Amino acid sequence: MENTENKLPHSTYGTIPPNPSASPNPNLLKESEQKPLNSYQLQLNQHFDQYGLWSLAVGLLATFCFYKNPGAVTYPLFMAVIYLAAYRLLPSLGIPVKKDSCFLTAAAMVLAFNSCFTASPILLKLNNAAQFLLGSVFLIHQCYDDSRWNIGKYTNSILRFWFGTACCLHLPFAHGFSFVKGLKNGKCKNLFMALAGFSAGIPAALLLGGLLADADVVFYSTLYGLFLTLFNPVSLLKILMLALFFFLLVYCSLGSACSMGIPKEISEKNNRNPVAAISFTFLIGLLYLFFCGIQIIYLFGRRGSLPWNMTYAQYARQGFFQLLTVSFLNLILVLSCLKYFKRHRLLSGILVIISICTYIMIASAAYRMLLYVGAYSLTFLRLFVLWFLGLLSIVMAGVLILIFRPQFPLFYWCLVSVTAAYCAFAWCRPDYQIAKYNIAREGGWITPNNIDYLIQTLSADAATAIAEAKIDPCFLDSQLIPHSQEFTDTAAMKAAIINSLIPLEWESGIRNYNVSLAAAWKLAEELQASN
Repeated sequence: MENTENKLPHSTYGTIPPNPSASPNPNLLKESEQKPLNSYQLQLNQHFDQYGLWSLAVGLLATFCFYKNPGAVTYPLFMAVIYLAAYRLLPSLGIPVKKDSCFLTAAAMVLAFNSCFTASPILLKLNNAAQFLLGSVFLIHQCYDDSRWNIGKYTNSILRFWFGTACCLHLPFAHGFSFVKGLKNGKCKNLFMALAGFSAGIPAALLLGGLLADADVVFYSTLYGLFLTLFNPVSLLKILMLALFFFLLVYCSLGSACSMGIPKEISEKNNRNPVAAISFTFLIGLLYLFFCGIQIIYLFGRRGSLPWNMTYAQYARQGFFQLLTVSFLNLILVLSCLKYFKRHRLLSGILVIISICTYIMIASAAYRMLLYVGAYSLTFLRLFVLWFLGLLSIVMAGVLILIFRPQFPLFYWCLVSVTAAYCAFAWCRPDYQIAKYNIAREGGWITPNNIDYLIQTLSADAATAIAEAKIDPCFLDSQLIPHSQEFTDTAAMKAAIINSLIPLEWESGIRNYNVSLAAAWKLAEELQASN
């Protein structure tokens, strides 16, 4: 990230001269006497018409994009508008957008496009979580000089930022009341004229909409479905609540950003005597060396004698989650020693040994998981765990560099690594890879051993792998697909399997078009037509 000198106010509670470009307002002056506001808060308060309108527009757009529509072509549209709004609103508040934020914006758009190219519910939820974290880092990065922040500081800052957002829930209502109360006659007249024009436009829009509906059947079907949704009281309430939620989210996050309530300094804590840390890590290091020696001899080398009545396959398949837990705890241990204790050559050497042993444990865990997958097939969780082990190896490489170079920006190493690795994981189409592997381990056939997981767990992303598979004709009359008839052709059966992966409520439309679902639908139709 860009290492620039932050010129933002040092404290939230200090009195800061108001923005000279802002016009004075008696109501705001009374509020500032009670609780001093910084220039960013004054700017947000005095221009509620601008920021409130943007927040309302984002709320309405979010409702249009996401109501009963978790992953479609509207997802990248919404994310593009969100980041365009950020690039527009933050500088108007006096918070410049830093040039190196392009990486965060690009990553958010890559994941947004992935959400309309996948039908996996799990992946969509992970994408939403990733978008939330990227957006949090984006906003915090603009408001503070985070060039020296570590992972702990950033985690704490994200929690404080969203706690501040929750504390700003009153701001839209307070600022809106002040705006209406401070309206002059000219502005009030314009507001009433705008409302009158909007009211007059409703019957005109209904009339023109009816004519256009008669002219185009696709427009008619889309408009008909929209009216059915809007005139349903339950749906209307849900729509209003969703729009209100996103309106408050945008405006309150701006309020939290303007408050500058996160301390910018990092207290230097690595000043404790390292003797206790050396003795503690020395004992742990000896234990790890002994354990890793056993892994090299027994697991990787397959030498030595195992306990009675145990095979190497049984030995290799146990202990995976324990090793994963210990590897993650080692990461925390090394970072804690570097943060809280003085640098010492002996301590650094022991931490290097622990880090190298962690790599052996990661390799052992990955080897055990691969053996487990080979015996019991591949699932989303197992694939995700293997990805996480690879990511943990990259993070540990950054920790090793940090041991020798105290000024190494470990947080940005982790940010770039995690973001790039997750984008690669999302775009590799995990459900397709899982289906392809599970079918391949059955010799390329769909059998009773893999059909249950294909139908009950995977999404339409796996349609291509299913279409390329073979089905033994002896299974055509078996009830592999719940509530299905007997099939006389393998292509018809594969089409039925693919159709079972497509949600019943999904329809290919302008708003809810999903690339993966549309491709699966087309593939099923082609298989049915080939009968």
